[in-house]
Amino acid sequence: MSESEPPTLYTTEPPPDSVVHQLDGFLARQKRNDTIQSLVVAVIVMLLLAALLWLIAILPEFQKAETIVSYAPPKPPEENPVDRPDMAVGMKPKPASSSSSMAKVIAASVEAPVAVPMPEFSDPVLPFGIDDDFAAGFGAGDGDGDGGGGSSFFGTPRKGRRVAYVVDYSESMKSDTEAGGTRLDALKKELTRSINSLRDGMSFNVIFFSQSAWTIATEGPNEADKGWNGLGEPPPVPWHMASQRTKSVFAERIENMGCGIGTVWSSPLKLAFSMRPPPDIVYLLSDGEPSDLDYALNRVDEMNPTGVPIDTFAMEAPGTPAQAMQEMARETGGNFTMIYKGRAYSGLSAQKYTDETEFD
Repeated sequence: MSESEPPTLYTTEPPPDSVVHQLDGFLARQKRNDTIQSLVVAVIVMLLLAALLWLIAILPEFQKAETIVSYAPPKPPEENPVDRPDMAVGMKPKPASSSSSMAKVIAASVEAPVAVPMPEFSDPVLPFGIDDDFAAGFGAGDGDGDGGGGSSFFGTPRKGRRVAYVVDYSESMKSDTEAGGTRLDALKKELTRSINSLRDGMSFNVIFFSQSAWTIATEGPNEADKGWNGLGEPPPVPWHMASQRTKSVFAERIENMGCGIGTVWSSPLKLAFSMRPPPDIVYLLSDGEPSDLDYALNRVDEMNPTGVPIDTFAMEAPGTPAQAMQEMARETGGNFTMIYKGRAYSGLSAQKYTDETEFD
């Protein structure tokens, strides 16, 4: 048996000192580079955090605070306010003069980027026609919340820059009211107040009507006899800027304007909608059923191609006349207001005064 050979052992010689020093230097440089990179990343992160905090701190300075418009509801009326005795019954109304025809207006106007729609009230507004400063409860309504202008008439607000007042100046408007004065007295005061509340930059005109339609440009006396009868092309009706001078002229003419006989709606409405540019706001007030009611209702879309809502006002005329006013408002998307016994009713409160079986 042969002797086994001894196992072969493999060994590795250590690297030379030069290689060891070279490797140590490489590792030191790598460690130094890693440290520098870590410091740079940390500095960048800190700068980004600081910039973010700075932006958060100064951002509110560049944002315009949103203005909130709040509406405070009126004080709830006492129980059965309409049934209270009217202290003005039997009192002789104080005649209005040309100097006192301009009603006093106390208005607060605040422009805001947020427009809050006005709610429709079913409660009557305060009495009018009792003293020289009637209609204090109707408000000026001289803004629409976005700087675009607006107006109000017998408590009905409407947005817009061009206002056409279409008002009944027939002989029946001289009838007395239970609140004192005549229907015409109440109209003159509220019409003057509404015009005086119009803001600079707005335009307006007043179209008077009975059996015809006319404006303050119609020479008197007997303006109704010289008005337009609705046949042919309507005469031009200009817009008037709502300056103090113009308001004063209208206040004097409104106070001294004569009345006519009969009630026709189509001719004054045609005049209003023939104005260029067309009106944004149309207020129609009357105290009787017009002789051309069917024609006016059937042709209102033709007369009013831009679809302007017509806000209607029945002046101390419940029953059939009020129903006619309500139909015109409903046909055009406007609001109906019933003015009865010195109060203005809207919404559900106005509805009951259109029942001809109760009031005719």
